[in-house]
Amino acid sequence: MKLSEESRSSEVGAPPSLLVRSKNAIYHTFKWISIISIVVMFLSLLMAVLVRYVFSTNLGWVTEVPNLFFPWLTMSAIVAAAAKNEHIGIDLVVEKLPRLPRKIVVLTVDGIAMIAFATMAVHALDVVEIAGSQRLPVTGLGMSWAYWAVVIGFIGLAVDSLMNIAIVLTGGDKFSEPQVSHGEDGI
Repeated sequence: MKLSEESRSSEVGAPPSLLVRSKNAIYHTFKWISIISIVVMFLSLLMAVLVRYVFSTNLGWVTEVPNLFFPWLTMSAIVAAAAKNEHIGIDLVVEKLPRLPRKIVVLTVDGIAMIAFATMAVHALDVVEIAGSQRLPVTGLGMSWAYWAVVIGFIGLAVDSLMNIAIVLTGGDKFSEPQVSHGEDGI
């Protein structure tokens, strides 16, 4: 089992920084939103199959469940990956730079990302407003419920970028490496 960067670089018994704990809280929150979303979709589809084969009937609302939960699954998984610095990226050139230029590049990229994600969150509010008048035919739920996932996801990504900036500015040396190796955290 591999230790996280925070565990390896801190003194024995020293608590992780507030920023790292906050990123971990974001990770766990969005991870559980993803898990709940996929479980709800799976159980609803399983129920639909059982009802179809046992009672030879149809559950109309089941076709609407993915419309409501898939955006939550997608956006929360993206935010969870970003909170652990495990998003897709090509860091070959950045890793070869000396410390100061590397910090400048990381600060610039995270600054641009924060502004872009915050802008997308604001514009996604317009989509929520438009979708609020659209209703699903069987359940009657507003489609805005699904589009809130986009708003909350982009806010989560903007906050994560801001935290990355704060970590670098407060002396975080291991800012570009994943906090956890693949598979260590589990579910």
